[in-house]
Amino acid sequence: MGSSYWLAEVLLALAALLVANQYWYLARERSQSPALLVVAGCLCLALAAFVGAYRYGVDPQVTELHRALSRLSGLLTFPSIGISLLWTYFAPGFGRQSRAPAYVALVLLVGSALGAMESGLMPAAAVTSLWSSIGLAGWLAVALLARLRGHRLGRGEALLLALGPVLVIIASTVVGTGPSKLLGLARMNWFHLLLALAVMTLLWGRPLFGLADGKARDESN
Repeated sequence: MGSSYWLAEVLLALAALLVANQYWYLARERSQSPALLVVAGCLCLALAAFVGAYRYGVDPQVTELHRALSRLSGLLTFPSIGISLLWTYFAPGFGRQSRAPAYVALVLLVGSALGAMESGLMPAAAVTSLWSSIGLAGWLAVALLARLRGHRLGRGEALLLALGPVLVIIASTVVGTGPSKLLGLARMNWFHLLLALAVMTLLWGRPLFGLADGKARDESN
């Protein structure tokens, strides 16, 4: 069964790279720091997924590397996305002319996680789970606020954006990564496919990062 896992990992990696490419345009041209956080999170996820595909399809000796990158992705991907969406929703003008705030945010994110781990207050897995949960909560909160207020996102776009964290929660808590099958497909494959769909919903969040588009949308509402 494990021999088929590589394909779902590749699809996840490609989805993450597609979103990273779209947000890199925003980071470069329109909204520097907040969009750059999405790029960093998606690249981290893509790297872990590509190594996972290599592990399942070519060489299982990279298992420990894959696990380490997966932990890093869990620590950075969703917190970075959540921070980015909260940032651009509540302070869209901050960091638009410099990438430095994004680098500072990433350093603070990693540093806070390492500090929590080293303090011994929580196990490393609990820190990763907590940081990811906070990021998903921020992602969902922004999508729901945009849906309720009609602010910079169409209501359909906001609903699609809100679907992302819901899919991640379903993948993590309902589907899981066990060896059994669900509807004829391995749970591990369902897990990665749901994550890929979740990441793709970020494509509908791009209007949040365009200040001019946001003003026009606000005026139309």
